[in-house]
Amino acid sequence: MNFPDCMGRRRLLGSALALATTGSLTSCIAGKPGGSGGSRRGGFNNAKDPVAYLRTSWSTDPFARCSYSYLAPSTLGARARTLLAAPVAGRLYFAGEATSSEAPSTAHGALESGRRAATEVINDAESGEHIVVIGSGFAGLGCARALSDEGFQVTILEGRDRVGGRVWTRRLAGAPAEMGASWIHGSAGNVMTKVLRETGDPSYAFDYDNSTGEDEHAMEELARYEKKLEDVEDPDTATVASVMPRRPSAALRNATNINYPLEFAAEPRQLSVTATLEGRDLKGPDLLLPRGYDRLLAHVRGDIPVRTQQVVTGVRYSSDGVTVTLKEGDTVRAERVVITVPIGVLKAGTIDFQPALPNAKHEAIRALGAGLLDKLWLEFPTPFWDKDVNVIEWFDPDNPGLWSWWVNGYRVFGKPVLLGFNGGGHAHELAQTSDDEVVDSAMRALHRMHA
Repeated sequence: MNFPDCMGRRRLLGSALALATTGSLTSCIAGKPGGSGGSRRGGFNNAKDPVAYLRTSWSTDPFARCSYSYLAPSTLGARARTLLAAPVAGRLYFAGEATSSEAPSTAHGALESGRRAATEVINDAESGEHIVVIGSGFAGLGCARALSDEGFQVTILEGRDRVGGRVWTRRLAGAPAEMGASWIHGSAGNVMTKVLRETGDPSYAFDYDNSTGEDEHAMEELARYEKKLEDVEDPDTATVASVMPRRPSAALRNATNINYPLEFAAEPRQLSVTATLEGRDLKGPDLLLPRGYDRLLAHVRGDIPVRTQQVVTGVRYSSDGVTVTLKEGDTVRAERVVITVPIGVLKAGTIDFQPALPNAKHEAIRALGAGLLDKLWLEFPTPFWDKDVNVIEWFDPDNPGLWSWWVNGYRVFGKPVLLGFNGGGHAHELAQTSDDEVVDSAMRALHRMHA
């Protein structure tokens, strides 16, 4: 088994896919004390107080219920993605990052999956048929664009009041605050890089090694344990945690958090060894987008209309076609349907399929985990941190892994913003807390870092 270099695998939200917020957890602008978002409390130095913030909470978003997928231990292994992607009865087609064997948990994997599903429909259907696409992320828009270009009648149904799914660009201090996908990962030969070139937008080659705060000794210790993954007999059913010490040091726990929950959005005990091996290894630097990911999304979409606030509750299919039922009771009739909802939605079972999906499809859904990686964007009056690094790492000995990885927005965008991440268990714990509690937790970490 060829186990890849853990430090070269950082996907961190170019997955998509990670994080969209619900209506109650979108953003709070902390201007004047007592205003929306609350005053900054806790006795921190005023120079360090944020003036605005944006928080994500994918697990509480009913249209996501996760950030992106991961392979849990199962006898299916990576075949779970192929089974999830397989069409059903020539009427149902599936796309989304969870169906991508080549680039799971990435935006470009989602786009590729949508185009793959479109090809399957084109091969099965008659030109001019009506196709419903559920979801308006890169998978849905990529599929709809390809079908429309081939002369099909396409209806895109999106549950949210916006287009984009787990790609959502907002602005903070004039910088593009990506609430979901941030990076183009492995830019050489990447389909998303081609889209970027077509837009003419600039990019920023992100250097993960330009960092401060990394505990090299802890990472070296982690690498020694990871070496044991090469000798695991059944990587499909074994977990990453199976090769780790039962009582790791605090420093090792922190290093493990950076390499697993902050990349795969799941804890080592939840990840199969195969999860660390799947997908093709693209070359080239990871890219950030100074003008925003939403511009790439708009380019893929073109002029295709999207029906927003259309919550799908049921899909009935037969040899005669499909009927999609919406929350308000309306129905949409078509010849075929492409389902691009996240794995978290499929696992929740909020869409009723009649007849029920085949057992193999249910097994695939069970074999894929719904990972969580959440973000917190903070805007400050001026930077008080090292302005020349890309990455700020932090080791909290009292709670290893909490607020352990930050992107310096000043280096990337020239704006006084920081972007903090939490994944896996830490993200789930914070998802149960208020906006004020999340910001205060982050500020305690930053205060200790820069005291």
